Amino acid sequence: MTISVLGIAGSPRRDGNSETLLDRALDGARSVGAETEKLSLLDLRISPCICPQSEDCLPTGLCTVIDDMQRLYARLRAVDVVFLAFPITFRGVPTQTKALFDRTQPLWVMRYKLGRTLRTAHGAGKGFIIATADRNDPHEFDGALQATRSWFVSFHFKEEARLLVRGVDKRGDVLRRPDALQEAYDVGARLATESTSNVSHREQ
Repeated sequence: MTISVLGIAGSPRRDGNSETLLDRALDGARSVGAETEKLSLLDLRISPCICPQSEDCLPTGLCTVIDDMQRLYARLRAVDVVFLAFPITFRGVPTQTKALFDRTQPLWVMRYKLGRTLRTAHGAGKGFIIATADRNDPHEFDGALQATRSWFVSFHFKEEARLLVRGVDKRGDVLRRPDALQEAYDVGARLATESTSNVSHREQ
């Protein structure tokens, strides 16, 4: 069975350091036969969540805000692996990524409030967090990691790997970090391989 991998670039800057690492991770997944798709949140129209005010999604698990998030719901439920890449902003995730997190509320409602089967793929999905920061503070990633792990859980995924790269700021800085580029590639290949093995085992 072919494993599907969705790569999401959550940076407010195109072709930045986190997206470069995401591309390498997707290269790794493709090298072992995975089917990959890459989305940049800059290319999508994702409006802010209004659920806390309107509670529209609570009865049905369906979001009433019609924008590009609608097609993402189906992708998040169907893919086997998600690679999410972003730079740290004020020790958190960028605006584009936070909007994605908030708008996944309907899937959380569907699973935890309505008790519905969420994943159309096999079992829990695997998540790979790729984050970059300009500072070398060891706590720089703490808030973003906690938020991203919670986001994964909301649609029946689990963090399986992370790549946190400090000391990169200007576009292209990460190209001088061959260790990070290789790790992104290797982890991408490993997660796709492990997912293939897990699915094959369950289908026997």
